[in-house]
Amino acid sequence: MKQIIPYAHQLLYDSVKQSEVVVDATLGNGHDSLMLSELVGRDGHIFAFDVQKQALEQAQQLFNQHDVQHVTTILQGHEHAYEELNKRDIKNIGGVIFNLGFLPGSDQSITTTANTTIQAIEGLLKLLKKERLIVIVIYPGHETGQIEKDELLNYLKNKPAKEVDIVKYQMVNRSEKAPFVVAIYKK
Repeated sequence: MKQIIPYAHQLLYDSVKQSEVVVDATLGNGHDSLMLSELVGRDGHIFAFDVQKQALEQAQQLFNQHDVQHVTTILQGHEHAYEELNKRDIKNIGGVIFNLGFLPGSDQSITTTANTTIQAIEGLLKLLKKERLIVIVIYPGHETGQIEKDELLNYLKNKPAKEVDIVKYQMVNRSEKAPFVVAIYKK
């Protein structure tokens, strides 16, 4: 049985192809983008979004250490992903990962919210190839995360089953505040 982050990554390992364009909707320290860089190879590309300059700087250090040069970091919230990708004439993406919450080791008052996350999902679903995934790691262990979880799950429950399948992967013998994964499969 895989833990939460390895499970989220495995979902993308099973679906993302070499040379594709993918999105890290919440760059953070860059670990998800680093994983995505392995999946798409040097001929692929990653677009990564974050609202904090500190995140972009920390991630760039990680990319430099691993000689990763095919990541474009964008200092904007993920709610702007659709318009930013359209500006770059990106019409099809092979996968998306969200790691919600706040940047580890930083100001915990700067966090993702349900409104921006839902806006990002809506836009990215338009660009996502059929039979591909948006993978979301949800952290309900802090007040804003709990609100985001509740609103996000309510939104996802109402997505038409003819358009997407949605699965939740959660450890049942852990606290209700433990992180879990939601994956959206576009039909």
